[in-house]
Amino acid sequence: MILKKKKLILISVAIMVIFLWFLTFLSPEWTIRRHILTSLQPINSLTADITTMGRVDVEYGYLYNVSGYMHRPTGDELGVVYLKKLGPFWYVASVGTGP
Repeated sequence: MILKKKKLILISVAIMVIFLWFLTFLSPEWTIRRHILTSLQPINSLTADITTMGRVDVEYGYLYNVSGYMHRPTGDELGVVYLKKLGPFWYVASVGTGP
């Protein structure tokens, strides 16, 4: 009985985590924050300032300015992120220091 309850709780938590991870693909800001998090910068993923530049490049996609995202090996700030949209889902197309 206790084993079934623990298994149910574990499955519920796993489904919740997968659902929340899925939601990060639906918003440009959360897509950038997820990308920063997967770059092993959890604090920066929460504190980065993200603003849209209102520009769309044909090759790279939508331009966003990000303050607070660092390239760990060099210490340079990666202030430019291009996102592309595939249906309702956003993904990072390019990251760099300038357009």
